[in-house]
Amino acid sequence: MKKVYKITLLYLLSFSSLLAQQKTFNILDFGAKKSHIELSTKAIQMAIDAASKEKGIVIIPKGTYVTGTLFLKSNVTIKMEANTELFGSSNLKDYAEVPLGTEEPHFSKCMFYAYGEKNIKIIGHPRSEINGKGYMFKHSHERPKLFRIENCNNIEFDNAIIKNSGSWCVYFKECDTINIHHTSVYNKENRNNDGMNFDGCSNVKITDCNLQVEDDAICLKSSVDKICENFLVENCTVSSYWASLKFGTASKTGFKNIKVTNCQFFDSRHGAIKLLAVDGAIIENVEISNIKMYNCGGPIFVRLGNRGRDYSKSIKQVYKSDAQPEGRPVGQIKNILFKNIEGRLTGRIDPPTEGIMFTGLPGHYIENVTLEDINFSYTGFGNQNVKDKVIKEDEARYPEQLFFGVLPSYGMYLRHVKGLKLKNVNLSLRNPDDRPAIVMDDVVDSSFDTVNLIVKPEAGSALILKNVKNTTLTNVNSLESIEYLLSIKGELSKSIKLKPSKLSKENSIANFSENVKKKALKIK
Repeated sequence: MKKVYKITLLYLLSFSSLLAQQKTFNILDFGAKKSHIELSTKAIQMAIDAASKEKGIVIIPKGTYVTGTLFLKSNVTIKMEANTELFGSSNLKDYAEVPLGTEEPHFSKCMFYAYGEKNIKIIGHPRSEINGKGYMFKHSHERPKLFRIENCNNIEFDNAIIKNSGSWCVYFKECDTINIHHTSVYNKENRNNDGMNFDGCSNVKITDCNLQVEDDAICLKSSVDKICENFLVENCTVSSYWASLKFGTASKTGFKNIKVTNCQFFDSRHGAIKLLAVDGAIIENVEISNIKMYNCGGPIFVRLGNRGRDYSKSIKQVYKSDAQPEGRPVGQIKNILFKNIEGRLTGRIDPPTEGIMFTGLPGHYIENVTLEDINFSYTGFGNQNVKDKVIKEDEARYPEQLFFGVLPSYGMYLRHVKGLKLKNVNLSLRNPDDRPAIVMDDVVDSSFDTVNLIVKPEAGSALILKNVKNTTLTNVNSLESIEYLLSIKGELSKSIKLKPSKLSKENSIANFSENVKKKALKIK
């Protein structure tokens, strides 16, 4: 342990020594004004330009400053001293015209912009902040971001406090090697207030960060030809009204080798985790583990859809159910691990909108997904009116779980899934609910091992299996008295194996619909 401390101390000393050796450029020396009103854009930009030539540090000293668009340059460190406030201008005319984005082009302007640069650092202070004053743009269609960084390499944020963007807060596009440490993002003053967005980025580390935002918090996007790959998100605390962690909705190319671990997600009323491939993307090799959820709605939403957008031009989002595919082929979702995740879920009650949802498409399965050591407690209050509800495919609609309405199960709705594994999964209810715990529809080659469910008698069965094939259920239990453990439907259902559970009476094991042969189920 002493050796670790010595190594850490040496690193800190060497880092501090390196900073001390770099030439500093104080913005006051370039004419910046300590003011809530007067712009310091020109002075700060001059300091950035000078520092870039010397690989230096731009010092923003104690005080309040206002700026329009600043162009970040290579080999520059921006360092905020204690008790510093850097505000974005409330006048859109102070923001430079920069190239329009294909996704949400009215968010193109920004407070900080970089294109094709490298070696940029933003070093904050616990008593300083970068503030976009997003509340000044509440009634504006055109709303600036705080950071827009594109085609850049080696970007670092450390100990920064970033808040109140007019739209998305921090946006990276086609960047490589991004490290974000001990950084806080507070972004709830406007609509579309995302936290950190990454579009086609690689080699990204987000550690020990705190995000409290109105829209998507940590969002990986894919509107370009580069995939998002090699991400680590660790030890973060995240709150978002719409998603704590999201892949998509822009999902043209893909997301690969992503690990999210040791995080807390809270106050995500419309869903905590969303993995979306609707524009042809391939999502693969994703591990999400050691997650605690508080006051979240739908805990996990995985959607393979067919919107098929290519992002060659700006197109408005289509939220209605009559949306049509736009031409790109359907993508893939495969090799996903959810492990050691727990939560006391509290979504909407009337109607109830909680529940894990995996939904692929006919002929296009979500493949090789494992849920292990999962513990979720649900609010309940679902009624019998939705037990036999047919959930629309809505293949091209904007991928949001709420658009599917109340699900026919309280815990998991699994459709068009292949190679699903559940191990040590516990689903429970805190209030009455007339729905089964799990509904499976067109699920093949799956296995359950030690799955404990609390289901109320009104549900009739704990699990509904419709057109389910090659499935093994081992030690699957309803922890309360119920008429049937399984309800098997669909003429394609076959090769279902049930291994010993706590139910002792064979006649309470399964109910078969008329078009299902009893040999579809084999009890060992």
